[in-house]
Amino acid sequence: MAQHRQKPRQNTNRRPDSGVSSRKSGDRPWDPTTNPTVPVDQTQALPLEPLGTGNDREAATTPPPRYDPLADLRRSSQAAAPAAAKSKPSLGQRLARHWPVWSLGLLTLVMGVGVVSAISLFRIPNLPNCRAIFWLTASATTRLQCAEAYAEQGSVDGYLEAIALLESLPPDHPLRAEIDQRIETWSGRILDLAENLFQQGDLSQAIATARQIPDHTATAQVVNERIEQWNTIWQAAETIYNDAVSDLENLEFQDAFSKAIRLLGVNNTYWKTVKYDQLTTKITAAREDLNQLGEAKQLARRRTLSAMEEALALAMAIESDSPVYAEAQRVIREFGNDLLAMAEAALDRQDATAAAQMLGAIPAQLQLGAEIADMRVLIDANQIAWQGGISGLEGGITRLQSISRDRPLYQKAQAQINRWRTEVQGRSQLELARQVAVPGTVADLQAAIAEANQISRNNPAWDDARAQIGRWRSQVETTQDRPILTQAQQLAQMGDLAGAVSTARQISSGRALYDEAQEQIGRWRGEIQRSEDRPLLTQAEQLARQGQLSEAIAVASRVGAGRALHSEAQRHIDTWRRQMQGQQRLQQAYNTAQRGTVTALAEAIQVAQQVPDGSAQKSEANQALSRWSWDMLRLAESEAQISLNRAIDIAQQVPPRTEAYAQAQLRLREWQAQLDQVRPDGQSF
Repeated sequence: MAQHRQKPRQNTNRRPDSGVSSRKSGDRPWDPTTNPTVPVDQTQALPLEPLGTGNDREAATTPPPRYDPLADLRRSSQAAAPAAAKSKPSLGQRLARHWPVWSLGLLTLVMGVGVVSAISLFRIPNLPNCRAIFWLTASATTRLQCAEAYAEQGSVDGYLEAIALLESLPPDHPLRAEIDQRIETWSGRILDLAENLFQQGDLSQAIATARQIPDHTATAQVVNERIEQWNTIWQAAETIYNDAVSDLENLEFQDAFSKAIRLLGVNNTYWKTVKYDQLTTKITAAREDLNQLGEAKQLARRRTLSAMEEALALAMAIESDSPVYAEAQRVIREFGNDLLAMAEAALDRQDATAAAQMLGAIPAQLQLGAEIADMRVLIDANQIAWQGGISGLEGGITRLQSISRDRPLYQKAQAQINRWRTEVQGRSQLELARQVAVPGTVADLQAAIAEANQISRNNPAWDDARAQIGRWRSQVETTQDRPILTQAQQLAQMGDLAGAVSTARQISSGRALYDEAQEQIGRWRGEIQRSEDRPLLTQAEQLARQGQLSEAIAVASRVGAGRALHSEAQRHIDTWRRQMQGQQRLQQAYNTAQRGTVTALAEAIQVAQQVPDGSAQKSEANQALSRWSWDMLRLAESEAQISLNRAIDIAQQVPPRTEAYAQAQLRLREWQAQLDQVRPDGQSF
């Protein structure tokens, strides 16, 4: 046991009521600043008299005299009084006059000295210097006092030193039961300190502390059981925590949180608080990181440069200690590959600037430098090839040949080289066909078409070849069909429209002059149809003028749909049908009005209003309904001479939009006013 020695200080304070000698003549003075102390009440409570040597007992039977500050004060006052009386005889008289004040002050002073003495007595006990004692010759009293002092520290080392001091006493010592009780108490406190360490999360230190408990104590018998309990709790907590972390790494947040809740049921404060908080913090942070990664994926779906840059920034912001970090790195690699694909797509659109920007947005950490370099070569080669012609393609091929076999985009470069070589071959063949077509004769053009048709349909030059073939065919067909169309036009000019149509039909569908021939055929057919259908339409118009509308409609209907005069015939038919409808409506109105009643006149007006506006009978219908409305008003006025109520009923039936309607409304107000004068209550009957 390490001895911490310091230079002792002289301690003259004693504890007169302890009943125990503080030290032998050879002991060093007790230093309260460097040595543990024992409370006064504990040392007094122990029956220490039987312990130690005879000198100790003799010293204990003769306690030192108690210090009395009042006696000293009285002696000093008595000694000073005669001298003061001789030197100043008038002072005693003055003091005698103020004795109550001086008595009170003296009493206060004495009480203060007593309080200070009591505090000194309790705060500076009369104990030996435990660190400086030679324990082979130390008395049992000294051992017990020092043991209590060590235990007062409340530390494991203090308790162990206290136990070690008392264990050296013989088993038959008179206070062995008391000593064993002390040792058991201190052993239990060591186990409590170990439990505190366990609860604070220091399992190894807790076990080491518990194993320091002396084997012969009763507390030592439960140490193994307590350690096993600690290990069981700790292993269960670690299993829960590790399972939760595993769930978190698999992004199973619900399962991880469920396991974190289980930590609250562990019988350990460290796991219930510190580790639980750590785990829930990890879960919350991981969930936020996953949401952030989801937002990055959502942005990446837009497939724009700005969105991809923002998505990469979000994904790269996830820290390496996050459970989502591995997934974030995988997504970042996907984004890098997406940018490569977007650069390639921009290159296909012949947008080299956009392709270069896509490559520039790829993070360097993805280690795609080789792919990016090869893609830049592809961009350069395509820009050369876009200059056009065979020379441009050959320049692009030369640029791509700089990509060696060990490069990542070697296969892509080779595929592009093969396409361009094929295109070079096709364009060379197309150029030869153009040279053949230069004379412009039908035979030359057909030979050029045959030469161009030899180009493969998969050749990139085929689109240009097909367009050129179309132009040459148009020239050939125009040269072949123009005489036919000219002959048809000549026949039409001579009045042989049918012959002209028949001749123009020789130009088949899909040939260069087919649309022009069909246009001429349509015009000639119209002239033929008009000449055939005009007599029918003229006859129908004559029948209509004679009033035979049904016959006129029947004749005009013979002009069939799709013929030149069909639309004109339909217009006439619609007009004649409206005239027939007007006649029928007007006749119906006349027949209804003939009944002469108010109701009949109102119905006749309504029927006459249904005569179509475009009908020839519309004017006559308007005149008739106007006349009938005045007839109704006159009937109302005649009835007013007999019954205002019946007159009002008749006037109310005059239809709107007739000439008499306004006048009828005036009459209604007049007659209603007359009724109101007859019946002040305004009730009709």
